[in-house]
Amino acid sequence: MTVKFSVAAFAEAAKAIRNVPGGTREIDILDHARLHATKKKGMTLTMSDLDVEARVSLPCEADTEVLAAVPRAVLEFFIAREGSGEDTGTLDFDADMRAVVARHGKARLNMPILKGEDFYLIDAPKPGWSLTLRAHELCGVLKRCEKALGADANRIMLHGPFLHRLPNSADGAVKVIGSDSSRIHIIDVDDPALSGDLPTRDGAELPGIIIPPKTVKEILRIFGGDESELKLSGTDKVMLVEAERLRIASKLIDATYFDYPKLIPARPEPHVTIGADQLVRAMDGLLVVPKNDAKGRRETSRTIRLTIREKSIELFAKGDAGDAEDEIEVTNDGVADGTAMTFDARYLRDVIEAAGAAKIALHPPADFGMPFHVAAGDGCAFIIGQRRM
Repeated sequence: MTVKFSVAAFAEAAKAIRNVPGGTREIDILDHARLHATKKKGMTLTMSDLDVEARVSLPCEADTEVLAAVPRAVLEFFIAREGSGEDTGTLDFDADMRAVVARHGKARLNMPILKGEDFYLIDAPKPGWSLTLRAHELCGVLKRCEKALGADANRIMLHGPFLHRLPNSADGAVKVIGSDSSRIHIIDVDDPALSGDLPTRDGAELPGIIIPPKTVKEILRIFGGDESELKLSGTDKVMLVEAERLRIASKLIDATYFDYPKLIPARPEPHVTIGADQLVRAMDGLLVVPKNDAKGRRETSRTIRLTIREKSIELFAKGDAGDAEDEIEVTNDGVADGTAMTFDARYLRDVIEAAGAAKIALHPPADFGMPFHVAAGDGCAFIIGQRRM
């Protein structure tokens, strides 16, 4: 039984899926790719870690239907041979379906295989919802939320971004948010074609799904920079991300997201407008004063006190053996002189990176110590909780 194909196409497909198993490779069959080839429909390659699955299709010539689990080494064989001479490669399976011989030019690899029927596939039930958007748009939204995600073992709902639609909203906008309970990034999905209703869990008020962090990483890795159209669909347990030749199937985080709109204070109108790059340089300058954490490790971030003046802001940070301060000019629109906020500098840096705007606006809270808003253009909102010095 022989399967013939383009080495370039096979290598491109293999590179898209080979990292999916990650740390689960000690399970033997998960260090294999499920290969299914037919005479008319071509070939599919699938790899999985039991929670996330990537399947890619490519053209081939097969003299009969083939279903097998081929070792990762077969994928690597053709990836290594990509661009080295003749572009045609073959896989020859023995009659007992116990071994395969990979060939490209004079190169040859002989490997045992496993049964394709034993390969675990994520069940993709009939979807109850779907939305369509461009790959780069989805990746952009996920990137802007990714750094705000939490890793608290007791709050698994914060591990991944929450894709949802606010009920009874005037514009019916679809949003994605990331939060670690100390900050929230809220990003609008630009005009998605949504059909059906996003699922609502028992007792929840917000319809939506929580995408696992591993799935987010695979989406960003596979589709980053791609401008093709993607279709997202699924149920309350499984999500599919489908392109023309590639599909990701993922289990969803089994948790109820918190009703975050009720926890966000109203945004006061008074604010200060600051140049983003100027603020980042000023905050970085405060970190030159050494400070260690409770375990004696150098802190990479710092709690900063920001005090607003009539035409400037003052920045102050403490170190173990000294203090650092700076002052930069801003435009003050109605904020009282002496208004102060204290926050983790890393949080504001992440907001500035996610916003990608030349200027940001800080809206101090009406009540001292409450979270404050950061505005940076349309289609996004950021809330940062305050910390003690």
